[in-house]
Amino acid sequence: MKRFLFPLSALMLVLSACDKKVDHQAYLLSKADSSALDLTGNPEIRKEVIAYMHAIAPDKPASGQITSGCGDDLVAVGPEGLRSISGGVWKKNTEQDGISFKSVIVVPGTEIVRLYNDGKTAVRNVLLDVTLNTPVGEMNLDVMRLETYIKKGDQWCMIAGQGTMPFDRMDVMKTLIIRLALAFTSGLLIMFLIMKRKLNKLKRRQSGFSSI
Repeated sequence: MKRFLFPLSALMLVLSACDKKVDHQAYLLSKADSSALDLTGNPEIRKEVIAYMHAIAPDKPASGQITSGCGDDLVAVGPEGLRSISGGVWKKNTEQDGISFKSVIVVPGTEIVRLYNDGKTAVRNVLLDVTLNTPVGEMNLDVMRLETYIKKGDQWCMIAGQGTMPFDRMDVMKTLIIRLALAFTSGLLIMFLIMKRKLNKLKRRQSGFSSI
């Protein structure tokens, strides 16, 4: 029995150590998409709002000060589906779980920024490479973000944001394999413990007969 347990345990360790890798090529903006969208109009406003978007990334220490004049206009939905009303609530929900942002990096070639309403409204779609500090260690994940910004006076403000973790078939398969391996190993261990218990009972009976 033991000779089966070691290779199964080694297999689970290897599978658990595999990092999820999302193919970023699938999320790059193609030439056809670029030609269908206006991504160059109002260059000065575009430069201004993109700089603001990057400055308020949650891993930036000054992001709270920059957004202080936006009030409670933000409605945010995280990758886990939790809705937060206002930026303060969103940050509080994150901190309650003991999670903080270590780095938030824009994946090159995935950022789309469109301007509307005479340059007073901006819609952003981007793939972010996010690293989190958690109570159990660092966690890396890709998050596709959809955000809406409006110009309030002289300041830009995010009023809506939603994050989605890209679907990865290989990650689903890895999770399934790990679950099957764990279930199979658990079954073997239970059978081993049952057989060991029965064997011990049989040995005690035999020792009792031999002492008579």
